[in-house]
Amino acid sequence: MPDLSITDAVVSQAEIQFFKENGFLVKPRMLSDQILDPAMDLIWAHLLHHVPMDTTSGWTLKRNDPATWINPQWALMPAHPTEGEFLGRHPIEHYGRIIKLHDLGRADYVLDLLPRNKAVRTVAELLLHTDLRATTQTRGVYAVFPTRNPADPEGTRRLTGASLAPHTDQVCQQLNACAYLQDVGPRSGGFTLYPGSHKQMFQAHVWEANWSPRPTYFDTVEQIVEKTEPLEIIAPKGSVIFWHGRALHSVGIHLSDRIRWALFADFTQNRPVRNDQEHKDVGQYEWFKDAKLFREDFPTGPDMWQHWRLGR
Repeated sequence: MPDLSITDAVVSQAEIQFFKENGFLVKPRMLSDQILDPAMDLIWAHLLHHVPMDTTSGWTLKRNDPATWINPQWALMPAHPTEGEFLGRHPIEHYGRIIKLHDLGRADYVLDLLPRNKAVRTVAELLLHTDLRATTQTRGVYAVFPTRNPADPEGTRRLTGASLAPHTDQVCQQLNACAYLQDVGPRSGGFTLYPGSHKQMFQAHVWEANWSPRPTYFDTVEQIVEKTEPLEIIAPKGSVIFWHGRALHSVGIHLSDRIRWALFADFTQNRPVRNDQEHKDVGQYEWFKDAKLFREDFPTGPDMWQHWRLGR
């Protein structure tokens, strides 16, 4: 996105207008190396200690050896839990090129990077509302590893990294944030979204924020994918992407030899929410997200911004 920032303004009016039109906002280098570097040390140590590797493959992951990052060989992940606190999703997900460290979502040093970060929270308050729910967790750290086809003599990456999977998230979605923990260059799995899609997807729901797809939902997704050019967000380490919860998005195409490291968090207004059992009863239990279904939500109307602050 263009540089629309102005001195002494956390979010400029031009940035707000850009967000309203396109459904996202990028704040480059919002997180300093001083807080990111020690966090990455802890994240790497956690991954190497807790994510099981396939001991029969002969593969070993080494932080300082990029050659070991390609085509990771994780141990087979067990079936998803069907009951208990982690119903539906393991604390650590490891499959193919994707690692999702949900179990880090509640770690203090991770919370301090995004939802507790004063600068990040101020942007969220200026866009969404001055009264946001107290943050208890993030979604965790997501890593996308490079892959290549070993049968390809040119070493072209053609396994699972060369396609998009456009979607919107469930439960309750208002404002989300993605922090790049390392530089993300072209075709390196960067967060990818469909500019302007939030306006159409907003109308494809019955309620403003709660997951409530109309019968036209999937047709709307298909129309957006066919007509809208997706935007791959390339940004330096420490950049934070804010996006409207209804925007269609995907993990980016990954053809590089680097790992894409990102941290995801949710922001919602401080309104009464349903409890865990009520989420389970309607099939919307996602323990790893801080966003919960509102007990009372507003019906979707022509003005999608009537309950947002947007600098006011």
